Amino acid sequence: MPGRGQLAVMAVVLTAALVIAVYGVIGLVINRDVIEEPDAGPLVGPLMVVAVCAVVLWFVLKSRFRGLFARPLAAALTAVVVGPLVGAIAYAVVRAEIFVIPVFFGRYITGPFVLSSGFIAGLVVFSVALLERSRPR
Repeated sequence: MPGRGQLAVMAVVLTAALVIAVYGVIGLVINRDVIEEPDAGPLVGPLMVVAVCAVVLWFVLKSRFRGLFARPLAAALTAVVVGPLVGAIAYAVVRAEIFVIPVFFGRYITGPFVLSSGFIAGLVVFSVALLERSRPR
């Protein structure tokens, strides 16, 4: 059975792959870009994905939740908040305007891309929790 560090690396790689694939499928189905601001630049979307991967890494390595569903639910909710927050901060840096942060955050937090990344983060953390629970002691 792999150690916690190996599980964390595999969970982050799986999360990145799933988020990128799901973003592509959702974008094709609803005919929308992930980030619709034309002046956002090429890094806002990828930084949001990196933020979701960082949330998964944190919850796999450092989380102290004991219940089987508490840790995945917390990871999903954290990913839904942290992803658009990082995107809003990156967009504010690109625009050099701090007041775009709440507008960007409010626009994207309930979007299909952010909600799907939260679902993926929760699913991956749940899978790791199941693996840890099945480990012989």
